[in-house]
Amino acid sequence: MKSTSSFKLLFATVVIALVFIGAGSAAGYDSQPSSYVQSIVLTPNTLMPGETGQLSITLVNPGTSPLSIYKMHITDTAGLTSAEYPALMNLGTIGAGNTLTVTFPITAKDIEGTFYPSLSIEFSNDGPYTFVKHPFAVTVDSHSVSLSVTERPEYFEPDTTQVVGLSIGNLRSNQIDSVVVTASGKGVSCEEGQIFAGSLAPGASAEVFLTVITEKDTEEINLDVSYKNGANWHTDTLTIPVEGGELKTGAELFVNNVEITSGASYTTITGDVNNAGLQTAKGLVVSLNGAEPLQPYPVFVVGSLDADGLSEFELTFTNPESDSLDLLFTYKDDNGNTYVQEETVSISAVQSAGSAVSGGNPVAAGIAVVLLILIVGGAVFLVWKKGNLIPKKEQK
Repeated sequence: MKSTSSFKLLFATVVIALVFIGAGSAAGYDSQPSSYVQSIVLTPNTLMPGETGQLSITLVNPGTSPLSIYKMHITDTAGLTSAEYPALMNLGTIGAGNTLTVTFPITAKDIEGTFYPSLSIEFSNDGPYTFVKHPFAVTVDSHSVSLSVTERPEYFEPDTTQVVGLSIGNLRSNQIDSVVVTASGKGVSCEEGQIFAGSLAPGASAEVFLTVITEKDTEEINLDVSYKNGANWHTDTLTIPVEGGELKTGAELFVNNVEITSGASYTTITGDVNNAGLQTAKGLVVSLNGAEPLQPYPVFVVGSLDADGLSEFELTFTNPESDSLDLLFTYKDDNGNTYVQEETVSISAVQSAGSAVSGGNPVAAGIAVVLLILIVGGAVFLVWKKGNLIPKKEQK
């Protein structure tokens, strides 16, 4: 009895072993799937939530005879939007030692993390088919770009061009492409239209400068940055609140020492203009309203007047319309904006002030009078002295 039981146990063991051997031969499961899968590349290599990427699979036939692909599909799709991807059937035959590349679109769910779906491939070659299961990684990351303002005016003056600098940093672990920057908002326009910043490698940054124009009722400026992650477009926006007011860092002109002299055929007005601001007044031109400009100086070109700079000017005119003249000082800033500063001058007030002063400082005038008296007195003394030195004629 004991030998019979032992025989039955041995027979059952052999049968089970044969079943497993047969199953293994039929399935042909590959314990080294990398021998068939040469590479798996995801573009972009990191997806944002909800994005679609392209999965490129390159298969290789390491054998000496052709290898037919019966079916290929993606399984274990945790982290991907579709619970099951349709299988690609009858993809053709790979010749011995050759490769074949197949592309799948995959879409990430709205969750972040690293997930490990699998690529399942069934090969057939006239005999038992071979099954390959190859896991691969898919990373979903919501990091985008960092935006910061590097340059802006203290105040945004309406209807003038202002330069705004923007720094763009790539916070992603993959390259982003086709980076484009523009400005938008109510009453906002950008002279460049849009600025192309190109591609940004992981951790890289770029700085761009936009020339923007705002209106009186503009409350904010939107700096819009658009870029591609793979084939997916994204837009991030940085908003700058607009504070109205007068620019405090520009040129500021003051006029001094104005004199008016009447001639035979025209009247001349001269003076000094000083730039007490913080920026250069470029292309400064002095002109006047309220009279007929006349040669030789109908206008006076100062040119660039630096901060703390001083320049004289001279204008000639005739036929004043009234006792008041308007001196116009026209100049530009670094951005090409034109400014006009107006100074009103009373002809009679300037002329009366000039005659009262007698053309200069009263102390200096008094000293000049004293010197003149001393010179005249000295001359009289010398004449008198010389008169005494001349011998008188003897009287006969």
